[in-house]
Amino acid sequence: MGKKLMLIILAVAGIGVFAASFVVSRYLVSPARTQAATSATEAPAAPKGAAASPELALEAAPTVEEKHLYDLIKEVRQKVQDCQKREQELEEQEKRMQMTRQAIDREAQNLESQRLQLAAALTKLKETQAEIEKTRVAIDREEMANLKRVAAVYDKMDAAAGGRILEGMCTNKQEADAVKILHYMTERSVAKMLAEITDKNLAARLCDQLRRVKEQS
Repeated sequence: MGKKLMLIILAVAGIGVFAASFVVSRYLVSPARTQAATSATEAPAAPKGAAASPELALEAAPTVEEKHLYDLIKEVRQKVQDCQKREQELEEQEKRMQMTRQAIDREAQNLESQRLQLAAALTKLKETQAEIEKTRVAIDREEMANLKRVAAVYDKMDAAAGGRILEGMCTNKQEADAVKILHYMTERSVAKMLAEITDKNLAARLCDQLRRVKEQS
């Protein structure tokens, strides 16, 4: 319960005590009111149909102080009810805000998880690209002219003889040079020579490396 509501309740209690003491003192202190009440008790009953005396009518009516006190108590009670209603509304609003914060936290966690997944995928892609770059066959600008002349010779060579030569180069750890030569040959000649290579795994590897040739400017 809020401090404001506690203060209002204490105020109502204080006003109640004040009202009780006010009424008691009003009737105990005033001798005229006491004597009038005793006389009214001892006096014979008024004849039926007779009008009530003005003194009794005034005695029954609340005084201005009592009416003001009753109005004040009623007003304080209404304020207490309003404060309770307002406090309940604030509690409900706080619950809604808490639910909203939890939803935002969940969404933030999902976004962070997706960000980490994307970062991991990007890192993997970069690593793959780096591996591809390592396996690329780079051709320097200075060696292009010589490679083109050698490729022209292989184009005119018998396919079987050319295939054996290329296979021998790969056996002597010159696979990159064989790929460079094939790169500048005509597609028809390349197809014939690769078909003549007895090691089919080697032929497949040469075909794959042909796709990775990169001419450096």
